Amino acid sequence: MAEAGIRAHKKDQSVRKILNAALLVFSTQGYNGARVDAIARKAGVNKAMIYYRIGNKLALYQTVIHDIYQDRAAQLRREIQSSTTPEEKLKAYIASVAAIMDAHPHFTRIMIREMVSGWANFGPAIFEEVSVTVKIVQAILDEGVEKGVFVKTDPPAVHTMVIGSLILNHLTQPVKNQIMAALGTSETPPDISGFNQLVPQVQRLVIAALRPEADS
Repeated sequence: MAEAGIRAHKKDQSVRKILNAALLVFSTQGYNGARVDAIARKAGVNKAMIYYRIGNKLALYQTVIHDIYQDRAAQLRREIQSSTTPEEKLKAYIASVAAIMDAHPHFTRIMIREMVSGWANFGPAIFEEVSVTVKIVQAILDEGVEKGVFVKTDPPAVHTMVIGSLILNHLTQPVKNQIMAALGTSETPPDISGFNQLVPQVQRLVIAALRPEADS
């Protein structure tokens, strides 16, 4: 099915059930391990409906990812529009990315699998969505450089730093809790498995790294 046709059906209840089921199966089984039969069973639909409404397994996989990236870009634009300074816009970008990950916890596991595979199953439409987000980051950084609050920095590097730190901190929280316990700290470490605790730390560290004084 053409991409425009898929978008037109996304509010359809059956398609939404398929996409939600596919997100869960792909996150736990990976692309190669996932079976369309299993996705159909979890969605409670006939396998033929998946092929008819969306397409084959690769088309389904890419639609799941593309769908979330579209949501993220739309949310990011809304958050940035309500911000005024480059620092506030960058904070809004980080918070928006975290909110999407928090709303779609299984998506983080898909992203980890894709990183390891070298993005083998990403298609042009998904890379286009990624570039949209990076262009938004670039505009924020350029404004910060122009106003003298940020040093000139590679936008994809900042994007990767934010995405990577949020994903890894979220997925490795149980390990970090054990490490802190082994260190015998006098204070109980904050539980940052929730993004509400993690986001301010990432915001502070990223902005501090971009300050002109950090480059001196």
